[in-house]
Formats: sequence, C-alpha cells, structure tokens
Amino acid sequence: MTGPDGNNEQNDPNADVDLSQLALDEIRLRYQEESDRRTAVEAKIGTVLTVDAIIVSIIGIFSNLTLLLLGAMGVAIFSVINGILALRLRDYHTPGKDEDDYLQYIDNPPEQIRRELVKSYLTSIVGNEETDDPELFFKGNRTKNDEKYKKLNQCLRLTGLSLFLVLLHSILSIC
Repeated sequence: MTGPDGNNEQNDPNADVDLSQLALDEIRLRYQEESDRRTAVEAKIGTVLTVDAIIVSIIGIFSNLTLLLLGAMGVAIFSVINGILALRLRDYHTPGKDEDDYLQYIDNPPEQIRRELVKSYLTSIVGNEETDDPELFFKGNRTKNDEKYKKLNQCLRLTGLSLFLVLLHSILSIC
C-alpha cells in the first residue's frame, strides 16, 4: 500500500514508532536508575555504619585504651555521624502532578500528557539548578544522590583510617 507521498508504508520502519511514548519510556528508565542509585548508596552507607559500630564495640573491649585506640574510636564515631547525616530524610522529587490533579490528565490529548510527563520526570531528575532565582532553585534527585555518594566516600575513608589505627595499635602492642 502506498501512502500520500508515494512511499510504500509497509517498508517504512518508522511508520509505527510513537516518538513521544519512546521519550517517556526512556525518561522513566532514567528516573528509575536514579531511584536505584539512591537505594544502592543508602544500603552501602548502612553497611559502613555497621562496620563502624563493630569497630567501636571491639575497641570498647580493650581494657587499656591508648591514644591510637581512642583516635580510632573517634574517627569511627565521626564516620557514623557523617553516614547518619547522609541518610537523613530528604525530599526526593516525584514526577507528575499531585494526586488531586490527576483528573486533569483525562481531558488532555495523549501527546500533551506524555510531553508534560517527560518534562516532569526530567525536572525531578535534574532539578531546577540552572535558575538564578533563589525561589525557583531546587536540587534534582541526581544531585542529591551525588551528595550521598560523596558522604559515602568520606565514610569509607574514615572507616579505613579507623581500621588502620586499630591494626597499628595491635602491631605496636605485639612489638
């Protein structure tokens, strides 16, 4: 069957592609990736906090607390505080309208709805960090996750330092 422009519609691979739906599907995947990043970083921070708690508990077993052990305990506790600050509740942005406004979608054509949703997903991910207006500025979920990863790296370094101090104490007490 030939179309109005004389091309064969059966041979056109793009004839059935809905680009607005494709864009919406892609941005939903990107949003889900950020959500998964959040879950992963929070789980990793939780693991580091557990290690720090074990370090503090083990140090508490020693009857003679030396300067190295007290330093290791202090560094581990600082790591715990840093991790807890990273895990504190933050408002992550969710795409779409508020639940009360969903009925507004019914009256709009599908392309317009998909376009609004793509914008909403994108804004949730990247925020409105380019604006000069302080009232409109907000961090996107990606930036919030990046900040959590920075805190995770700090916690890992502190925990490593704490373990090093405990091992150094053990080595020096043997010698």
